[in-house]
Amino acid sequence: MFTVMIFFMAFVKTDHKGEAYIGAFDSYYFNTGWTLESGGAVSDVTLPVTADAHMDDWVILRNTLPEKIDSRQTILFRSMMEDVLIYVDGELRSSYTSDGFESMSYHLPSAYVACDIGPEDAGKTIEARFLVKSVATIESVRIGEGSNAWFAIIHENMLLLVTALMIMVIGVAVILFYLFSRERFRIDRSFFYMGLFMVSLSTWMVSESRLRQLIFARPSLSNYFSYFAIEITGVFVCSYFDEIQSRVYHRLYLSLQTLITVQIILNLALNALKVADFFTTLIITYIWIALGILAVITTLIRDIIEKRTRNYIAIFIGTCIFLSCCLMELASFFFSSIWSFGFFICIGMMVLLVTTIVQTALRQEKYTIEREHEKEDSLMNTIEAITGAIDAKDEYTGGHSDRVGIYAGMIAREMAADYDFSEEDILRIRYIGFMHDIGKIGVADTVLNKAGRLTDEEFTLMKKHVEIGYDLLKSMDNSIEGLPEGIRYHHEKFDGTGYPDGLAGTEIPLVARILCVADSFDAMTSNRVYRKRLSDEEVIAEINRCSGKQFDPAIAGIFVRMIERGDFKVATVEGMEVNEQGKVYKSSLLEHKLQVDMKADPDRVFQPSHVRMICYVMKLAEKNDRHFDVFFAGILPEDCGKLGDECKEHAPGRHGVSEELEEAFDAHIRSILGIRDISIDYDIESNIIVLFDRNEDAMKKVREEIKRFEGGKVFIREL
Repeated sequence: MFTVMIFFMAFVKTDHKGEAYIGAFDSYYFNTGWTLESGGAVSDVTLPVTADAHMDDWVILRNTLPEKIDSRQTILFRSMMEDVLIYVDGELRSSYTSDGFESMSYHLPSAYVACDIGPEDAGKTIEARFLVKSVATIESVRIGEGSNAWFAIIHENMLLLVTALMIMVIGVAVILFYLFSRERFRIDRSFFYMGLFMVSLSTWMVSESRLRQLIFARPSLSNYFSYFAIEITGVFVCSYFDEIQSRVYHRLYLSLQTLITVQIILNLALNALKVADFFTTLIITYIWIALGILAVITTLIRDIIEKRTRNYIAIFIGTCIFLSCCLMELASFFFSSIWSFGFFICIGMMVLLVTTIVQTALRQEKYTIEREHEKEDSLMNTIEAITGAIDAKDEYTGGHSDRVGIYAGMIAREMAADYDFSEEDILRIRYIGFMHDIGKIGVADTVLNKAGRLTDEEFTLMKKHVEIGYDLLKSMDNSIEGLPEGIRYHHEKFDGTGYPDGLAGTEIPLVARILCVADSFDAMTSNRVYRKRLSDEEVIAEINRCSGKQFDPAIAGIFVRMIERGDFKVATVEGMEVNEQGKVYKSSLLEHKLQVDMKADPDRVFQPSHVRMICYVMKLAEKNDRHFDVFFAGILPEDCGKLGDECKEHAPGRHGVSEELEEAFDAHIRSILGIRDISIDYDIESNIIVLFDRNEDAMKKVREEIKRFEGGKVFIREL
């Protein structure tokens, strides 16, 4: 745009002293001394003038040529679609009439009509006759040596022509850019229609240019370009605004496009059959353009009311300017003595182009941000899936990874002012917290889920989880800065006695020092097989005791202050994980029961890993707001029911009753449960049953049907 501004400044006339001489191209107006004869009345006039004449009236201008003409000169008259006959001393010197063209329509393309004069014509009478076909406006007359009269006309109209050509080039570039870049940059089709709009508009401007006699080999053919281009522009404008407004008003714009297209076809047919030429039907085109402008204005007003313009605010501003320019163009066509042929639309077009580019950039920015958010959401979902898988593998730390991520984020936010953390940094540290134990995937279940104290050999294997996690992620695209380091070093201690590398002090990455505190805090506030969670006082005392040894003193101090102020929201209650409302998750209740039962009797639960998997499934359901119900059901062993007393003679099964009764009970449950429900053996007393995606009445009905087992008395116990 800066280059364009400099380029346009080149057309501003200034003192050109010292510039290269271009020769003499002098010409002058021959506007005085004319008599005008119209409708039998004769009057003295100065050009330009509008005669009091009607359609098909002849208007005659007369004047006397200069007394001295030193060389061959050219005098230029302007035809505004009129037939023009030029006489010198009664002799026809030049003519421009519809009869002079084969297959030419009644309305001629506007043109300059040149008449050569020489010294022998000095002082003679010159007469120009105009057959009025549109407006009875007679423009200025120029005289110049040779064709010098053209020089001033070229200079006066060059800016508009160059502008039109520039718009055409830019329009083609926009179309090509869209075609080759639409997938990569997700540019919508409004950009494409903008390019078509620019090309068709510039074609019309070039075709209507006052210099078309110098551009076209056959200027008369420019007539076809002119009318067709202005009509097809209406189609592209409708398409453009249809896309800009997200096709909310598609039916309205499609109707206008259809009507304009039908009119174009009809105009071509009428012109070919010589029923009506293009100029005669042009008024209909302007009606459609006016209706199109009205439609756009109406839809814009509606979008303002419904607050949709915020989605295309830059183009909305450009559109308002563009519509104002369109109205000025129409006013110029109908009310001005000199037509602009696109000058005002050109200005509006340039503004609309700039605002479209700005809006495209804004949309691209918005799309990029949305893609980043989608990428973050996808990454977050992947992280949650991985951490869920890790927690599902570990029977004693359910929800640990999630909580460490939450705690790490809370600590980072408290540290933000002193450590210059941005929101992205806080989120990044939280994600690393979620992933810190990913290396446990490679730890044997017998080591990971051992209820008692680990042997030295087992602890050596357990310590390898940080290196396994680091090796898993270091070769991946590091989309989360510091992730591999956070995973590797979160068990390093501030005094250098940690693992795997024995780093000390600030050698340990900051994110790993934060994770060390968050990881330890969750361990202290969660139930374990060997102990209940620590109280807040015990937690504070332990953190203070380990400050400078295990923990970074600065981070430990910040963390203790958060706890003492009550700013730290613990994600557990009684050592069990809770939701945002502070209610204990059912999955956490089941985890807690499993831990208690395993501590009381390691052999009591038949398949702890199966129960742990149910905890994981329940956790996913809770995160996705799926409805489920979980309870225990079994048969009272003292009541064998209809199978009779002989059942007591058999060896007791998992419910303390005969295997036949157990199988009958299992079959009874299977006949009731749906395909997505779960029922597995928990211990010798009961099955654990999980019902999914039912409302309360349906769940209640299932419970009642289970109790109707005819083989014995069934009990149902809540979790």
